[in-house]
Amino acid sequence: MAKILLIVPGSKTFYGEPRYPAAGISMIGAALQKAGHIVRAIDMRFSKATDESLTRLLQEFKPDIAGFTVTNWDFCESLRLAERVRQFRADIVTIFGGPQPSLCPNETMTSETVDIVVLGEGEVTVVELVEALENRRTLSDVAGIAFRNKSGEVIVNAPRSLISDLSTLPRPAYQLFNLSDYAASGERRLGIFSTRGCPYGCIFCTGRAVMGRKIRCRLPEDVATEMQYWHETAGITHFCFNEDNLLGKQRHGEALLEKLDEAKLPVTYSLEVGVRADALSDEICAKLKKTGCTIVAVGIESVDPQVLKLANKGETIETITRGIRAAKNAGLFVKGYFIVGLPGDSADKVRQAVDYAEREEIDMPRFALAQAFPHTELADWVQQHGKFYYPPYEYVLEHTDEFHGDVHYDFPGFPKEEIWQIYCWAHDRAEAVSFKRALIRRFGKKTGKILNLANNRFSRQAVIWLYQHKLISLPK
Repeated sequence: MAKILLIVPGSKTFYGEPRYPAAGISMIGAALQKAGHIVRAIDMRFSKATDESLTRLLQEFKPDIAGFTVTNWDFCESLRLAERVRQFRADIVTIFGGPQPSLCPNETMTSETVDIVVLGEGEVTVVELVEALENRRTLSDVAGIAFRNKSGEVIVNAPRSLISDLSTLPRPAYQLFNLSDYAASGERRLGIFSTRGCPYGCIFCTGRAVMGRKIRCRLPEDVATEMQYWHETAGITHFCFNEDNLLGKQRHGEALLEKLDEAKLPVTYSLEVGVRADALSDEICAKLKKTGCTIVAVGIESVDPQVLKLANKGETIETITRGIRAAKNAGLFVKGYFIVGLPGDSADKVRQAVDYAEREEIDMPRFALAQAFPHTELADWVQQHGKFYYPPYEYVLEHTDEFHGDVHYDFPGFPKEEIWQIYCWAHDRAEAVSFKRALIRRFGKKTGKILNLANNRFSRQAVIWLYQHKLISLPK
């Protein structure tokens, strides 16, 4: 029986204080607890979580293993915290898992601070790994990990097969965290999932490298039962489905909505990670609204046919528009995600995207700079057709957040300076559109338009500050 400390590293993001406990590491914690191990967790994203907090927990708990959930924007902080763990006691085994180490295991293992990387889905792998560590067995037989052999050579084992039956997974161990800390504007929220995997081939996406292309589904009744459990035991009133493509398998999506309709739970939910617009029919959107959905986020990327084709999006702007209009007609809040600088893009096409967001009354358009993640088709495209200003691995660690953002690459016809200039303009316009839409939703079209006269950077920053400090929230 091992003592394992799970750590969510701190990261400075636009969203401020966290509203949800980390779902992935909660699943890992549940799998370890089910196997009989003693598990504690700490979420370093809170401003009140300091290095001293971590040290006190280390002194009290005395873990054998420290596990980190790692994304590109908190990788450097994860390394710093892992080093602090090592300073406390040098023999603590440090394990990194999550999207960034899964995509780049060899690069991750260049840091001596990292002992082992868990690749992709971790629930089965981590239990087998801990058992091997406890019994001092060779790690060569543990599928789905990277480690160093006795000579210091990095070994990447064969990948582990994806979990085919998601019903075998335990309920996430959210109780490892103080759930009341995540409340925002009087609402308690949790993440939940009903599917894993995405079959589509967008050239910029890394999700299928972690969760695979085949969509695997939980039983709809299990999802509804879990939502009911957390509502009754922890007072959760809102759930965010944290998956890439909830409606990717139509029959499953329809069955889930039917089950939620039958359950009539006194909760709301959102699809904020994203959903493909071509899955949003009038019937589906009406059922989403009826069963408590408040927000759908749509990956639009661009309104230009050539850009969508080069990005291998698998959608046209016509199908995207139909989906958005169906969601709007059903009364759903629509987020729209756009990317500046994909192959074939230009400043004029970005302006068209901003016009589109205003014309279609997208409630919250969000513009991001294109990022060519390591080992993606987009990185290969830039290598052939464009110019990198930072190596892909360096860029995703140092330049992808809103506080250190910079253009990753350019290509003939869309130079770096023009990309940055139009991105900043589009980002500012998107915030202005979001502000205007919020006023109209809250006060009605006539009064909202009058109040929109006060729509400026100062007022928008004030609203963002209120959101970051969890004094206001997106619509329920």
